[in-house]
Amino acid sequence: MRLLPQMKYLAVNLCILALPAIALATPILGGTIAVKHDGNVTATFQGSSAGYISALYLGNTKLFSSTQNAGTTFDLGNFSAGTELQFRLEVQNTGHSFYTGSGANNSDGLAHAIVDESFGENETLVSFEDLLGGGDRDYNDLTFSFSNTNTHLGDKSSGSGDDRLVQNPEPSTVILLGSGILGLAAWRWKKERFLK
Repeated sequence: MRLLPQMKYLAVNLCILALPAIALATPILGGTIAVKHDGNVTATFQGSSAGYISALYLGNTKLFSSTQNAGTTFDLGNFSAGTELQFRLEVQNTGHSFYTGSGANNSDGLAHAIVDESFGENETLVSFEDLLGGGDRDYNDLTFSFSNTNTHLGDKSSGSGDDRLVQNPEPSTVILLGSGILGLAAWRWKKERFLK
């Protein structure tokens, strides 16, 4: 009969392990955006909370203005896998322009965009800071998402080799380790309690 309580702990640990867990990527300040698979890329305006009026460009093509409604889409066209897409935020009130990527192209030398590929399946969220010198660093002044894209850490031309994001352990790994430690502690406590 002493085996029954231990089986409860085992059953709880197995249930925890059986639950699916989602690994979340970390947003990257200064990350680059690249086309994931050969094919079409679509941009979606997610909104703006800036006090300034600004517009987003890919090359010389204007995609969106901060005065548009959230949910507006723009078809960027077809690209080859691996093509880097560098977007430019043009702030009309100040005349400053800021680019995605490391900040090397920005007049203040700072990264002004956070990229997050965990926004949706094959979709990258890009959030800009529109003030020179980093401003309030809220990175919510202009927000867009792009389909069929992923992110890379930093500038590919830096010669740093493979700049793909390093995956963090999934939360299920942490749950497994924690459950095992708790299970062992409970088993030892029960064993000591019955021996006294």
